[in-house]
Amino acid sequence: MKKFLASLLAVCVLLALCTACGGDAKTDAPADDTKTETPETPAAPSTETMVLRLANSHNAEHITSQACQMFADLVNEKTNGRITIECHFAGELGDERSTIEQCQFGGLDFTRVSSGASAEFAPLMNALQMPYEYTSVDHLFEVLDGEIGQEVFETFKANNLVGITYLHPGSRNFFNSQKEIHTPADMAGMKIRVSESELMLTLMDCLGAAGVGLPFNDTYSSIQTKVVDGAENNMTSYIEMSFWEVAPYWTYDGHSYMPDMILASKQTMDKLSAEDQQIIFDCAKEAEVWHRDAWEASEAKNAEIALEKGCTLTTLTEDELKAFQDAVAPMYDSFLNDEQKAIVERVQALG
Repeated sequence: MKKFLASLLAVCVLLALCTACGGDAKTDAPADDTKTETPETPAAPSTETMVLRLANSHNAEHITSQACQMFADLVNEKTNGRITIECHFAGELGDERSTIEQCQFGGLDFTRVSSGASAEFAPLMNALQMPYEYTSVDHLFEVLDGEIGQEVFETFKANNLVGITYLHPGSRNFFNSQKEIHTPADMAGMKIRVSESELMLTLMDCLGAAGVGLPFNDTYSSIQTKVVDGAENNMTSYIEMSFWEVAPYWTYDGHSYMPDMILASKQTMDKLSAEDQQIIFDCAKEAEVWHRDAWEASEAKNAEIALEKGCTLTTLTEDELKAFQDAVAPMYDSFLNDEQKAIVERVQALG
């Protein structure tokens, strides 16, 4: 009898253990499923409201700022007010480099920046901003809207950034306080304000001028006080910033199309559902298309204003333009690595 009771007790203990093991397995299963998710998995659709911030160094009236505001308004409309994007203009949240860094670490959600500022965070961008690289604005956007532009955008992810859309940068041209410019020889000895980047400083060296890296907002006073003889920018900025008052000589050389863009924090995008991410991209694209047409109209209008103000607008002949192109040709070998050169070759093939 004792042996029977001992055996019965052993069986009960065994059954209890098996039941406990089975219970543990069921309890652990959801935890294991959760572990398989990655930070890149889009969040589930949300009904909660969200306030995001976008930084822009231009003033609120600038056409590019208007495009940013349109993007924000469209997102608010398409999400029925769930997502609000607050636009901060005139460098309120920092300069371009600073706002990119803030996006990297999730302190800021979006920023509008130039390719010059962003190239440090995605080196392939250098291949899209070389001097005299594009034959026209149509050539530029064939590149940006196609495989090449998207490949370059993909490289931002390594620095916790997401490329949202490209914006029309306008062609950059030289203007100065001294004389008409027809050839690189006319620029010899001139001091030209450029952005504080190796690319632009090297460009000036190739053209025989002295590049002076200064903040954009110091350009007018620097020309006025003869710290520099001139600068380079697009026609819209030339008129809006009243540069024509101190530098009435303008040369259409089109040395650079440096694409503007809207970048997002990868942390911000990863928090959004797949549907909301798509809304972000779609609204940015809609604002971009508007911006291209508005920019072209603005350039034409401001060129007329420049003539009315008595500025001298110089258009280069084919031979004169070729002299500029030949002068900077060595940069394509010295400034770019093999991967970047391969991108440039693809860009040129589309031209």
